[in-house]
Amino acid sequence: MTSTALLVIDIQQAAFNGVFCPPIDRAETLVTNARALVDAARDTGTPIVFIQHSEGKSEPFEEGTPHWEFHELLTPRAGELVVKKYASSAFEKTDLDAKLAALGVRDLVVCGLQSDFCVSNTSKSALALGYGVRIASDAHSTWPSNGQTPEAIVNDVNNDLQSLGAVLESTAKVTDEWRTRSS
Repeated sequence: MTSTALLVIDIQQAAFNGVFCPPIDRAETLVTNARALVDAARDTGTPIVFIQHSEGKSEPFEEGTPHWEFHELLTPRAGELVVKKYASSAFEKTDLDAKLAALGVRDLVVCGLQSDFCVSNTSKSALALGYGVRIASDAHSTWPSNGQTPEAIVNDVNNDLQSLGAVLESTAKVTDEWRTRSS
């Protein structure tokens, strides 16, 4: 049993298809890096939890619509955990903490979207619950907001989470570590 799990947060069609909003910034890089993390986790037996944001009627992530579905390159396989969430933190009013405890997980690697909301709030909740948190610093993204570029927001989120105790690591560093440890 491993003590680490990968959280893949909200990498769903609405963020990419341009129907409700422009595609997420650095969409291709986000998907490529998240996919590298998922592949390495699968190759090494590291548990993966796919977080699926769920909203109501006529919202971008309306539950049960094509926009709510996971990105086609990042879909769970049979037996991989999926947690539906209705708030910004994947721990709020979900059984995520219980599922992680059942797996013996104490450390998380986090990737996904939206940097300044769900990635940040889930990571802060995890830290408050005593999890070790590693942010795949190049595997989360957002949209421009309040006059800030997505890059500036991602940097601010990375710095904020690091100041709270999260560790920032590149996708390559995380995947190399997992593969080295399993060989």
